[in-house]
Amino acid sequence: MYIPCLMCTQHPDSTVKITAGEEVDEAVVAFLAYGCDEVMVDYEGKATPYSQPRDVASKALALGLPLGERFFITPRVPNPRLEDFERSMLSLEAAVLANSYSQRAAGVQAVKWVVLPMTEDVETMAFVYKALDMKARDLAELNAVKRDSSIELIPLVEDAMRQIKIESFIKALFRTAAQSGRILEHMRIFLGISDSAVRHGHMASALAMVKALGQISEINRDGEFKISPIVGMGSPPFRGGLNNPHLAVPEAAQYAGYKTATIQSAVRYDVSYAEYQKVREAILSVYTPRRLHVEEAWITKASELYREAIRPYIGKIAELANAIPSTRDRVSWREYGRVIEGVEWRVPRAIVYTATWYFAGVPPTLLDARFIAWAYKNDVLDDVLRALPATVEEWKFESRFYSRERAEKTLGGEIVKDIDNAFDILGIKPEPDRTYITLLNSADTQPHAIALGRIRGFLG
Repeated sequence: MYIPCLMCTQHPDSTVKITAGEEVDEAVVAFLAYGCDEVMVDYEGKATPYSQPRDVASKALALGLPLGERFFITPRVPNPRLEDFERSMLSLEAAVLANSYSQRAAGVQAVKWVVLPMTEDVETMAFVYKALDMKARDLAELNAVKRDSSIELIPLVEDAMRQIKIESFIKALFRTAAQSGRILEHMRIFLGISDSAVRHGHMASALAMVKALGQISEINRDGEFKISPIVGMGSPPFRGGLNNPHLAVPEAAQYAGYKTATIQSAVRYDVSYAEYQKVREAILSVYTPRRLHVEEAWITKASELYREAIRPYIGKIAELANAIPSTRDRVSWREYGRVIEGVEWRVPRAIVYTATWYFAGVPPTLLDARFIAWAYKNDVLDDVLRALPATVEEWKFESRFYSRERAEKTLGGEIVKDIDNAFDILGIKPEPDRTYITLLNSADTQPHAIALGRIRGFLG
C-alpha cells in the first residue's frame, strides 16, 4: 500500500490570504510544484464548499495527475461531538461523492482516508465509521459508487495527555475498526502538536510527541499492528517547527519516526521556493526512530508550569487576537475556540493564538521559561534536552522576535524576568531583529501583524 509522505494542508498560517475558490488550483499546484502526494481538504471550523473534494478530483484527472495512486484527497471532517452535526455528515458525504465521481470518470478511488480531528474517545470513532458506511452503502445501492469501496478513518490525536498513552489508545482504535466490520492490519495515526501546545505548552507537547512516536515505533517492531504516523507541524517552533527553513533539519531528527508530514501554507507562500526545497529535503530524509526515555512527570510538570505562567495574561491575549487577520475562510475562533484546563477564558485556535503571543512581544515557545528553570534546579535539564535536542536552536530563533519593551508594556515585568532567566540557563544571548522589533514596538493593527509575519516567515 502506498502511503503519502507530504500532506498539503489549508492552514491559515501564512500572511497570504487564500480563498476557498482558490483551493482547488492550490491542491494541483501542491502536487506539481511542491511534490505533495496528498491534499487535506479541511472542513474543521472552516467554510469549505462541499463540492471541493470532487472539484479537486476533476481538476487532477483533467491534468493527468495520478489520482488514487500517487496523489490522494484526504478530507478533515468536523468532529460531530464538537461542531455542527449536519456539517460533519455533509463533509462525509462529500468524501463519498468524490469517490463516486472519480470511479465513474477514471475507475480510481480519490479518497482513501478521512481525518477525524480532536479524537479523544473510541465512541466518536465508531459513530463516524457507522455514518461513513451508511452513506457509502446508500450510494452503492444507487450504483453510484463501487460496493467494495472503503474509506478508512485517520484519528487525529491532539492532546499531550492522550498521546503519552497512545499505545493503549491504538489498540482500542483497532478494536473499534474491527467492530465496524474492518479487519485492519494497518492504520494511519495523525499526531497534532499545535492544539496540544495551546493546552499544555510547547515543551510538554513536544515531549509527548517524542514519547508517542517512540511507542508507535515499538508497536511496529512487535509486528502485531502496523502504524504509519502523520505529524502535523507548522513553521513556528511552538507548532513543531518542521516547516521552518531555519529549523527543519533538527526538528526532523527530533521527531524521527513519522511517515507523513504536513506541508502547511506559510512554507509555500511566505518563504522562497529554494527555502521550501530545503524543508522538503529535510522532511524526506530518513531518520531512525529514537529509543529514549521520556518521563511522564516532565510532561505533566511542563504543562502545569505553562498554564500557571499564561493564566494572568489570557484576557489580554484574547483582546490582542483582534489584530490577527484570518487568511482562510475559517469559522471565528470565538465560535470554535479552545479551552485550557484551569484557564477562565476561551482562547483562539492555535494559529491565531501563536500569532497573538508574537504580537504581544513574547514568542510562545518562551512561555516554557519556568519549566526550563524547574528542570535546571532539579538537575534534569540535560535529560530533557537530550529528548528535545532542537530546543536551543528554537530559543535562538525565537530570540530574534522577543521584545522586552513590548512584553513589559503589554503584559508586565514578571514574564520578562522568567524568560531572561531561562535564556541565561540555556546560555543564549538574544539577538533581536532590529527592524522587526522597531515595527513590533509600535504595532497595533492588522497590517502591522501581516508585516511582522512576513519578516518571521509565517503568521502563526
